[in-house]
Amino acid sequence: MIPETPRSIDRRSFLRTAGLVGGGAALFAGAPGLLGACGGSSSTPSGTVTLSGDANARNLVGLFNYSGDYLVSGIPQRLPFAIATPEGPPAVDGPPTLTVQLHRDQQPVGEPIVLERHADGTPIAYYPMVTTFTETGVWSITTDLDGQESSQNFMVQAPDTVPLRQVGQPMVPIDSPTVDNARGVDPICTSVPPCSLHTQTLAAALATREPVALLISTPQFCQTGVCGPVLDMLIGLMPEFASVRFVHAEVYDRPNNGGDPAADGVTETVTAYGLSFEPSLFIADAQGIVRTRLDNIFDRGELRAALAGVS
Repeated sequence: MIPETPRSIDRRSFLRTAGLVGGGAALFAGAPGLLGACGGSSSTPSGTVTLSGDANARNLVGLFNYSGDYLVSGIPQRLPFAIATPEGPPAVDGPPTLTVQLHRDQQPVGEPIVLERHADGTPIAYYPMVTTFTETGVWSITTDLDGQESSQNFMVQAPDTVPLRQVGQPMVPIDSPTVDNARGVDPICTSVPPCSLHTQTLAAALATREPVALLISTPQFCQTGVCGPVLDMLIGLMPEFASVRFVHAEVYDRPNNGGDPAADGVTETVTAYGLSFEPSLFIADAQGIVRTRLDNIFDRGELRAALAGVS
């Protein structure tokens, strides 16, 4: 039998077909975004997912904005992946490991990499990869699923072209909203009930010269199914890391002022950290340098390891 030719579709079409973009009832929005920032051009080669010809096969999908303005070269990058089911949404579970191969210009780069499944406290299983890209351009990652090759393309850019705060850079000491001074943000926390991580500003936390964990997320207005759970996980692990200052910052200034939560703009914290998606967790050492950034989806295992790295 002659194998069917793999087909390529644009990133946005894939996410819509897979049921990963759209209404709040979705289990998880495959490429989390802010203000629609996750949308990509259908003509952008970095925004394509190569699907196997078998309609019953699963496929690899990146849980990040792989069409650009996210990944950079020369600095460690974390890329979470999931397995899309034949029906569309990401699989709740998955194999213990995935063996993947990075490619640049259709040539393999390095040895195959084994990614471990993470799912402790998350609505789906995912597979994070941490690597440093040596050059910019379109890269790809491939793996075998259900006996067929599945690949994901993504764009890597120069660091000075992406505003997102990176590992190794200093935190930005923002006077984030607190219970004593909302600074025009209403509400300062959309968790129900409001969380306890708004007693001091981010600037004040950094001034203590202790490690700081900053979570930027909006549980009520999140475009994914993880903003609330990751905040709960963070709060749950706080007793284990007494030396860390924890701060939560919302995404939107006044999300209840109309049908679009972004209509009145985003918070100063979102702008200062260059976010076009959420949630994002920045973990800094006592000198205020970002040591880990966990974006879009992370579980207790990754979170605990990141906090232990600065404690």
